[in-house]
Amino acid sequence: MRFVLIDRLLELEPGKRAVARVTFPPTLDVLADHFPGHPLIPGVLITEAMAQTAGWLLAATLGFDRWPLLCMIHNAKFRRPVEPGEELRLTADVRSMHADDYAVDIEVQSGDTTVAGARLMFHAFDFSLAAEDRSQFEAWSHQTFKELGGPELLAKANATPQ
Repeated sequence: MRFVLIDRLLELEPGKRAVARVTFPPTLDVLADHFPGHPLIPGVLITEAMAQTAGWLLAATLGFDRWPLLCMIHNAKFRRPVEPGEELRLTADVRSMHADDYAVDIEVQSGDTTVAGARLMFHAFDFSLAAEDRSQFEAWSHQTFKELGGPELLAKANATPQ
């Protein structure tokens, strides 16, 4: 199973907002046991998709110099079960930034229906990695951000007058 859960970034305004899309396929391994005969997307995977959406927003906000790590989940609510194949739209809004700590509100929708939401707390870290590890991490992060459509969205955000 790949662990980059979001399929695409749709909007990205560093310091403000990000919107992403994810569809969990019916072939996902975990669905064989969650639940046989009636597969449902585990809330932990929806939560991770929320954290990844907010994480890319904060990484872009930080200029990719430091990395946000999820440290707290507040008021998570799952309003209805999500079935495989549903397209989810995740909208993350930065609520506060204090030193290296960030609060991000995120809402997950399927069509016009809100299916989940939470306030996620992050702390930005400066990874102390060996040169080889840093090179590998930077290559992964740049490639993943590119595959998610991030560079085009950043270019668009930078071209738009604030």
